[in-house]
Amino acid sequence: MYRQLIEQAEKYLRSLYQQDDIAGQLKRRLADLMARGEANADAACRALRLSRRTLQRRLKAEKTSFQKILREVRAELAVNYLKDARLKSLEIAMLLGYSNLSSFTTAFKSWYDMPPAEYRQKILAAS
Repeated sequence: MYRQLIEQAEKYLRSLYQQDDIAGQLKRRLADLMARGEANADAACRALRLSRRTLQRRLKAEKTSFQKILREVRAELAVNYLKDARLKSLEIAMLLGYSNLSSFTTAFKSWYDMPPAEYRQKILAAS
């Protein structure tokens, strides 16, 4: 299963714009770190070889933040994971760094205006 998750994360990485800006670099790193369960600011700073303050400053210059980028990556990966019927919602929540299913469901509803189970039903019915 770990291999499939890495493949999905790599697919997402390839789909990202080939941006040289810090936001694009952070998105690519976060997707990789998330697959390893390390999606946090400290791990991202280590991966980018930047201090936390430098990362904050550069993201601010691009009118974004670490939390905003993290939400974007989680939202994209959530959709990719929901396409795989073998993954349970709780597993997806854990892969995305949520401590429980309720937190994941709340976040997912804020992104897509429906719970993950309903989204999955629609996606699987369409395919």
